[in-house]
Amino acid sequence: MTQKYWEQKPASFVDSLKPIKNYVRAEVIKEAERKQLYYHNFYHALAVERRAIYIFQAIKPVLLKDNSLEQISRLESLISVCGLAHDMVQIFEPTPPNQSRKRRSGLSETESAEKVIRYIAHFNQALAAEKLDSSFQFSEDEQQLIRDGILATICVCDPQGSKYKSTFLHQSVYQPYLYDTQKETSIVGRIIALADLGALGIDGTEEYINDGILIFLEDNPHFIELVLNRDRLKDLDRHLSYRQNSELKTKLLTMTRFTIDFARERLARFEPEIAGFSPQIRQIIRDRVFVHLNQNSINLIEKTIPSHSDTSFSELSDFFNSSSIKQSKRLPYRNSAIL
Repeated sequence: MTQKYWEQKPASFVDSLKPIKNYVRAEVIKEAERKQLYYHNFYHALAVERRAIYIFQAIKPVLLKDNSLEQISRLESLISVCGLAHDMVQIFEPTPPNQSRKRRSGLSETESAEKVIRYIAHFNQALAAEKLDSSFQFSEDEQQLIRDGILATICVCDPQGSKYKSTFLHQSVYQPYLYDTQKETSIVGRIIALADLGALGIDGTEEYINDGILIFLEDNPHFIELVLNRDRLKDLDRHLSYRQNSELKTKLLTMTRFTIDFARERLARFEPEIAGFSPQIRQIIRDRVFVHLNQNSINLIEKTIPSHSDTSFSELSDFFNSSSIKQSKRLPYRNSAIL
């Protein structure tokens, strides 16, 4: 039984962390390969873990005022697990061929949380069976923090977002966890939520734009060969009928315009989304972590991403085939379906 979880018996909680992360890594990779996940793959899991740890390290000196070093160390381990596991499962609604894939809000995150918690529970049982120190196990409270951290990343679409604040999108996408004033939120949940949608603020415009393209390709795998074939996409002005031309261009421009609008909304939502932290921590997050979340970044995104109605397929081809995407090795899958 124990060989399933470790090669060498854990001698500390840190040792217990490794087999959990190895399990999550293997599951994320399998899920991405099985379902052609261009965005929700191990690269994204690592990126969210990295951003979450970056946030945590920045505010760690403040947290140490009220917590022991051991408590902080274990908290960081939980954040690491959440970052890697938050998208471990991706569940799509049944979709006809050559149509965009859809997800039901919260379903993938809930199953991801339950899956990793089930594994941790069995892992704890294996530790207990070997009569190892109980401090090597993940406590019930720690398991709840992991569940809380993963569920904090659930995004919903608010069709009336702009009615509440003029700077929000009409179809506003956000994480309700960061706005729930009736429920006590955890620092793990707040950090993971910020890290999940933090590509622009923490990593900058290039990473943010790359993510937008990859999300589009993941949701529209039937477009992958077409969109990433530079010469073929450029020739569509001549080879498609007016109706086909218009429908495809509308689809691509909807994506590029949403990417621009979502960046604007990330900036507009920043202060409400960090409101759950203390004033000192909020200042650290502003000054040292989300250093790219500013109007200059928005201006660069607006300049870089084609969004005008008269945009040609040639311009769209240049955008979708950007060198950063081609060189990032984040496109391991292909689909032969085109239109």
